[in-house]
Amino acid sequence: MHTDSPPPTRVLYLAGWGRSGSTLAEGMLDQVPGLVGVGEIKFLWERGLLQNRRCSCGTPLRSCGFWVEVLHEAFGRVPDDDELRELDEASRRFRTRHLPGMLLRPTHPPDAGELGWYYAALARLYRAVAKVGGADVVVDSSKFPSYLTALLQAPGLDVRVAHIVRDPRAVAYSWQRHKEDPDAPNGELMPRMHPACTALYWSAWNLATERITRRAGLPYLRFRYEDLVTEPDATLLAVTRLSGVPAAPVRVGDRGELFVRRTHQVSGNPVRFRSGAVPLRLDDEWTLSMAPRHRRLTGAVTAPLRHRYGYRDS
Repeated sequence: MHTDSPPPTRVLYLAGWGRSGSTLAEGMLDQVPGLVGVGEIKFLWERGLLQNRRCSCGTPLRSCGFWVEVLHEAFGRVPDDDELRELDEASRRFRTRHLPGMLLRPTHPPDAGELGWYYAALARLYRAVAKVGGADVVVDSSKFPSYLTALLQAPGLDVRVAHIVRDPRAVAYSWQRHKEDPDAPNGELMPRMHPACTALYWSAWNLATERITRRAGLPYLRFRYEDLVTEPDATLLAVTRLSGVPAAPVRVGDRGELFVRRTHQVSGNPVRFRSGAVPLRLDDEWTLSMAPRHRRLTGAVTAPLRHRYGYRDS
């Protein structure tokens, strides 16, 4: 007897280098009917479940009703620690060190033949997220170009890439800041990075994202953090069109505040814990406070791609 296969699960993948505004973008997209934003799913197994860090709703993830229901829908139960470690180990194969190879073979994932079970698990997970979230599209802000290649192997996923970029000098400045991570173990701060390293990663991640999506023929949109903040309605309209759901206006107050509901995001920037009225303003502190030598260094390393993205030298 013939059984119709389920329709593909649409995934809107937020790509880009860290500190580019993806957590803010996802929080805004989660307000659009038909979309459900769930953070950096790549880190679900380790940070979310093994370490039991908090969901953005404020509850430890193993106790979060949303994620417990998702895991039961996908796997029949919350996987035990051995299974979680196996899933995390598979996820770790899609990491930054594979970037040079991806620039040469951009859609070929590492050890593809050994990971069929993992790709099937991802398909079940994203399908369960969409069902429990009552959404047409799952928004995943994992960002890693390498993890994008994993999603391309998962059966039954319709992946679309929303690629967020930000002026690399602003990104480099952000990576230098001392920032608290309220969810990190032992009160650790968010990681910091020298501007030279940030500039190299910014270039490599963005180039790898472009190459993967182009070679795979994925629906793709690149948008800028600066436009998201200063022109939120127009920018979100373009992104939601890419996702395939009807656009909805952004709720912005008279003082420029964005009204954000509580979400269920895994990992990401600490801004994910904020709900209610959140100020929507351009973070351009780098223009006044960034050391001139760091500005020159970052600008020189990123010049070709930075200019193509519309960020000039002034």
